Amino acid sequence: MTPIPEDARPADPKWAVAYLELANGMVMAGAKARLITRFTDVSLNRVRELYRALRGVDPPSGPLMQGKAGFFTRPGKHNSEAWNIQSAIFLACYDRMGKITGQPLHRGWQLLASFTVYLSFTERQHTEMRIKRLDINQAYALLSHARFLSPSAGGDMQRKECPSCRLSYPVAPADPLDTQKCPLCAINSNLNHLTRQGLARAASIASQKSSK
Repeated sequence: MTPIPEDARPADPKWAVAYLELANGMVMAGAKARLITRFTDVSLNRVRELYRALRGVDPPSGPLMQGKAGFFTRPGKHNSEAWNIQSAIFLACYDRMGKITGQPLHRGWQLLASFTVYLSFTERQHTEMRIKRLDINQAYALLSHARFLSPSAGGDMQRKECPSCRLSYPVAPADPLDTQKCPLCAINSNLNHLTRQGLARAASIASQKSSK
């Protein structure tokens, strides 16, 4: 897939094929119709036609932005530390993808390319451990909260680097940063705690058997 620079326009014949590839790729990734239209200028009717031709279904419905920043930064009723790690992995993919050329990239192209890399990187976790992954529409919402990682744009989400494991994970700057712990270290801490409990239990059972 040909990288599209930030200043390329869909109406420019030079980039017409690249934008069509982008639209097709976003359809195959499951992007909502409005999201595809926003980044490619392809009409909503044309997007629906592409969905039916390429996937045999209508595009997913619903608003582009679903959920607040906290959905990606804090464990809750419907997510966990593992979900926060998935958010961190995707943001890292997006950050790295933005550095493959010497010029700024089109956000839609960078979104799709980063999402493709993210899926490949997390495939084993998903298939073997049943880890829930972001879909491309959630990835877009995550980037929107983070203002597409633009340091001068502010936003209701930032990234914080863990001093222990070096994971850069999303945090909500409106909340105290010292209460937003690294999700990877939290999972490791919980695993260590469970391991200690298991070893203590095994030692107790062994001690009871030897005393009989």
